[in-house]
Amino acid sequence: MTVSLSGAVVGDRVVVRYLLGSTTPADWRGNPDAAQSDVTGILVDDADPLRLERDGEVVSIPVATVTSVRLLSARPVRNREIRTLEEAAARAWPGVETAWIAGWFLRAGLGFTRRANSAVPLDMSAHPDATTLQRIARWYADRDLPPLLALPDRLMKASTIGGVEDIEVQTLTCDLASLTERLADSRSDAVRLADEPDAAWLDAYAGHRADADTDVVRQVVTAGDEPLVFASIDAGGTAAAIGRGIVTQAADGRKWLGLSALWTDPARRRAGLSTQVLAELVAWGAENDADAACLQVETTNRSAGAWYRRLGFGLHHAYRYLTPEIPSTDIPTEDIPTEDH
Repeated sequence: MTVSLSGAVVGDRVVVRYLLGSTTPADWRGNPDAAQSDVTGILVDDADPLRLERDGEVVSIPVATVTSVRLLSARPVRNREIRTLEEAAARAWPGVETAWIAGWFLRAGLGFTRRANSAVPLDMSAHPDATTLQRIARWYADRDLPPLLALPDRLMKASTIGGVEDIEVQTLTCDLASLTERLADSRSDAVRLADEPDAAWLDAYAGHRADADTDVVRQVVTAGDEPLVFASIDAGGTAAAIGRGIVTQAADGRKWLGLSALWTDPARRRAGLSTQVLAELVAWGAENDADAACLQVETTNRSAGAWYRRLGFGLHHAYRYLTPEIPSTDIPTEDIPTEDH
């Protein structure tokens, strides 16, 4: 028997609801009439039984008794923290053209990657009203792109808008000081850092994505005015592993090292190359005064998600892509105005 883990992997903080019985932990709330109970803790084993660490104690819960698993952020996170990090992350991967429309930050990146071609509600004034969705759709249509929204959880739900839901993505974070210490022994002179991606880097990143043009890839990955670096390990004229780092300052003054494009040649995996690339990017971020690191990983990519957790990353929040239903609302046909922000 299996149970839905709601995107959780070992190392995540979760709430497990289960049926009380002789094989399950006693109801720690002390309610003798309860039929179910909850345990909040760190998932240490996702097999059967599930094992959670709670207040220094490891409890086991048979999968057959589990009624739900809810994934939590690694620590309590306020909505304003989600908004602040999302803005820093959006500027770390801004596409090649941006605009503000009614509190939404729009990015267009010539169709390369969802993130570079989606609108995110960054301002508290952002709402998915009919006129705003029409304006967003028109802006993307003018660039031969479909409208795509990136909706951070707790800020805006896809169900309140309607449309076709796409992949869920987890935003993971880690304090840079602890990450630097954890990766200290993985630093390697084999990793080359450069201000611009070379042909091998671009071929590697474009090569594992369908219909990716290297010139388009170059425009997207080099976008942004912040300190930016490209890491690679050479393998005789091709790249064995690559990564990208950028430092952006959030509205609260915190500097984030945005990590992206982490990729290793499948034939060279399990040799520690990704860890070496990550170690050099983290060291570079520290040299550029970053306080913490963030990255995005698709919820379904459990192997990558588990690897990042082992390195010390934890869930900050998640967001989901949505192709919205565009309401039939008459708006002026002249050029869509955008706002400075």
